[in-house]
Amino acid sequence: MTQLTIPKIVGHRGARGLAPENTLPGILAAATHGVTYFEVDAKLTSDGEVIIMHDATLERTTTGTGEVAKTSFADIRKVDAGKPFPEQGVVQIPTLVELLDLLIEKNWGINIEIKPCKGRERETAAAVCAIVEKHWPKDREPPLLSSFSMESLDEAKKVAPHLPRGYLCEEFTPGWQQVVAGLECATLNLNTNKLGPADLEAAKATGLPILVWTVNDPARASELLAAGVTAVITDRPDIVRA
Repeated sequence: MTQLTIPKIVGHRGARGLAPENTLPGILAAATHGVTYFEVDAKLTSDGEVIIMHDATLERTTTGTGEVAKTSFADIRKVDAGKPFPEQGVVQIPTLVELLDLLIEKNWGINIEIKPCKGRERETAAAVCAIVEKHWPKDREPPLLSSFSMESLDEAKKVAPHLPRGYLCEEFTPGWQQVVAGLECATLNLNTNKLGPADLEAAKATGLPILVWTVNDPARASELLAAGVTAVITDRPDIVRA
């Protein structure tokens, strides 16, 4: 299993509290506060392009409308992804390739959440893996691939078993340890709002790195890191520091 080097502070969708989420300017905004490792979401357009996007629909974060899964890449390029921060100007939804190019240039790290639209769990995972395999330098620590979809993680294990996988969940359910072992996951990516002391101890007992989201309170971040969490994923790297 790949040994990952994950800093204590990870930028959530770039720096979601400071700049348009899941965009290159968002990544750069986080970097101005010392962040060198980022979490982003990847999904497919109707014609199979892997883009950096969280929602299944365009309305919340862009000037577009409709379902991402039913929108072509050409039409995705026409929308402004800077809707929550209009004062920052027009921003494009980036492709996964464009994101990787920036990270490779800067020598930064990434946690790619495979965020499939319904029914495209395996297709999305396979597409993400293919791009990472083609574009990411073999002599660099690989991206971490996480997902709520066990189908996506299973497909990633099948097509690119050497790429590390992160078990992403809202809260632990019975048998989660067996699922993590079966998928040969390299990290646990857990919800701060559902992470009680017993859950944290159970997570630590696995020996896996623990990434906790979304932590925007500096005191909570300090508490988690002191308790043995590997990294906190934050919208606000300007105030949440290691």
